[in-house]
Amino acid sequence: MKINIPRILSFVIIAIVIAGVVNVYADAGPIERMARARVCERHPGPCRERLGRVLRTPFFHDMDFTEGGRSVTVRCSRSFVFVGEYSCAVR
Repeated sequence: MKINIPRILSFVIIAIVIAGVVNVYADAGPIERMARARVCERHPGPCRERLGRVLRTPFFHDMDFTEGGRSVTVRCSRSFVFVGEYSCAVR
């Protein structure tokens, strides 16, 4: 039995492309809520931040929130490049 390297490589590339497309076009509601929670934990009281710009790539999601007249950027990324749990941090 021969190993068909081009076919295996094709399947690996297709799987990576599908994972990237899912990261960009999947529902970002839970990710946005995590990012908003990260911004809101910086101060007490009600959370009134408004979401401005959103940048979604296969590797991370950047969200700009307006907080008291200034912009706060939160980056959410997976624990591994295309898979794993999302975590968010203020930049």
